Amino acid sequence: MPFFGPTRAALAAAAARGADIIPSLRLVLTAEALTAPPPAHALELNAELDALCAAARELAACRAGWLYFCGTDAPLPAAVPRGLLQGTVLTFLRGVLRSEGRAVVRLLPQGDSAVLALQGGSPARMPGDLPALLHRCGPYVTAAGARYAAAVRLALSPTLPLTPPPDADALVLDRYSPPRVYLQGFCVEDID
Repeated sequence: MPFFGPTRAALAAAAARGADIIPSLRLVLTAEALTAPPPAHALELNAELDALCAAARELAACRAGWLYFCGTDAPLPAAVPRGLLQGTVLTFLRGVLRSEGRAVVRLLPQGDSAVLALQGGSPARMPGDLPALLHRCGPYVTAAGARYAAAVRLALSPTLPLTPPPDADALVLDRYSPPRVYLQGFCVEDID
């Protein structure tokens, strides 16, 4: 985003000098997600979230089966900014990893919208910026209880052209990819 261009340039210069920029980059990615304009292209939610969850599973220093993605057979194109969708899901997953729990990311078709349901982890361990990200995605609800649960309604945009989903392997290999940034401290290489 043009507004954050100077900040990104400063972070790139700091990274070139060997500074740890990941915490600052996480703030920039979250700010970009919260201020992103509606995109001209739609994301196919199943493909987007499948790639994102696959990368998170590979990166996280966690037992097998900690993260389940439940998509749908029907395509669900939504005009949601990629950074917003990724930031919301990865912030939730960070909270689950902080809770040492299991996560379920589920998509459900509902008329002219899709419902993104997030379940798992402790409500007390969820990052403080998660409600703002959920709110920016669309109407949402959370449930109080022993496990965190949230559902957000995403309007479908079947007439917009689709943006190709990210490659899960590329997300794993890029040291500044959103999964690496949001899950810092919980990745395999972060654990000694």
